[in-house]
Order: sequence, then structure tokens, then C-alpha cells
Amino acid sequence: MSRSMWILAALIGVMTIVMIYQERSGGIDRPWAQCKESLVQQMFSDQCTPVTGGLRAPGAPRIDEPAPDQPDRPVGEIKLK
Repeated sequence: MSRSMWILAALIGVMTIVMIYQERSGGIDRPWAQCKESLVQQMFSDQCTPVTGGLRAPGAPRIDEPAPDQPDRPVGEIKLK
């Protein structure tokens, strides 16, 4: 192996050790990851729309929306014609 290959292998090894250490020590705080916009959009527009609620089931009401109206009759009651 040439000298440049040894240097490249050493850099890859150091980066691997650093990444393993960061993962085990809790990582880095990434406040930009809490925005809906990409990092590039945040840099140019200086705006951040916070991500709230995480994942939710399709059709489930959002936290910031009012609850849908409740039916007039109790659950389980069958209305016959």
C-alpha cells in the first residue's frame, strides 16, 4: 500500500472510532432537526416551523384541532326504522 492509502485508512479508522464514541455518549444536540424545513431552507429563510405530535394514525384528530362533534345517541344504541 502506498503512503496515501495508509493515510486514508487511518482517517477512516479515526472517524469510525469518533462516531462510535458519539453514539455511546448520547450524540450531539441537533436543534435544527426539530424543524419541518430542511437545513438549507432554514439557512436562507431564517424560519423554523416546529415539528409537533410525531407520527399519528391516518384519520386521527390532531392535538391542535377541536374534537369532532359527538353523536346524539349513546354508543351501541341501534336506531331502527
